[in-house]
Amino acid sequence: MPDKNHYDVLGVDANASQSEIKKAYQKLAKQWHPDVNKAEGAEARFKEIAAAYEILGSEEKRRDYDASRRRSASGFGGAARGRSSGSQEPGFGGGSNFDWINDLQHEDIFDMFFNERMGGMGGIPGGFGSSTADAGPRRPTQSTLEVTLEQAYMGEKVRIELGGKQIGLRLPERSRNGNTIRMTGNGSNGLAVGEELLIVLKIAEHAVYSLEEENLIAALRIAPWQAALGGQARIVLPDGAAVNMNIPRGIAARRRLRIPRRGLKKADGTYGDFFAEIEIAIPEPSKEEEELYRRLEALSKFNPQLTKRKS
Repeated sequence: MPDKNHYDVLGVDANASQSEIKKAYQKLAKQWHPDVNKAEGAEARFKEIAAAYEILGSEEKRRDYDASRRRSASGFGGAARGRSSGSQEPGFGGGSNFDWINDLQHEDIFDMFFNERMGGMGGIPGGFGSSTADAGPRRPTQSTLEVTLEQAYMGEKVRIELGGKQIGLRLPERSRNGNTIRMTGNGSNGLAVGEELLIVLKIAEHAVYSLEEENLIAALRIAPWQAALGGQARIVLPDGAAVNMNIPRGIAARRRLRIPRRGLKKADGTYGDFFAEIEIAIPEPSKEEEELYRRLEALSKFNPQLTKRKS
């Protein structure tokens, strides 16, 4: 049988609704949160409250817990299954491996606070413990983090400073510009326990690539004879992968060649594309090349003429 009666911990009846359980949890969590209550034993009490809500706040876990209590009341408890007195039911009691901050649902742990963080408790009217009727749910803090395209594309680990601490943050692979990463404070990662930080990624301007939403765009400079005859170009993507791109015969400047799904990740889980936009370069010709140009001029029947500009 579980060591603690989770209903007693939250001060609710066994037939309480999920809404009543959530309200009871939020009230107790505000009262006993270690950032608010500095009394000895406050943190242990908060852990007990959080562990109880971890079970009762989930309908599935609550059903399992209620079933366990009924078995114990009928004489078919944990001892009948050969468990030692020091062991705990999975997910029940104070001895579980429950991560009492990070395993809670975000909306539950943050609903118990009020107002947006403004440099700590001193900047929040009434402090975290405010219980005025017109106070709304505390909103998470938002910050912008500038990263390189390579870091975003490869999902690298970057170092950031929070609360005077240097911590590592793993970026999701092929993160798009404006992608938001949610961090939850646990007291050891530079954020206060229960604090939420939204990190909005800003991809820095790149020397080669530009972004059009989740598509990667780069100019591909080719020589006039490559535009006329076609050929191949070796394209290197931000993760260092090399791709051979075919250049069609007679390609015009500003035409785009596409490599599908090699861009950044979209909100729907699909990927943008990579586009190479053709630029025709005119290299300074050597003496031999100039002679070939002269021969081409003599052979060609092309005449310059005005026409409508292509958009």
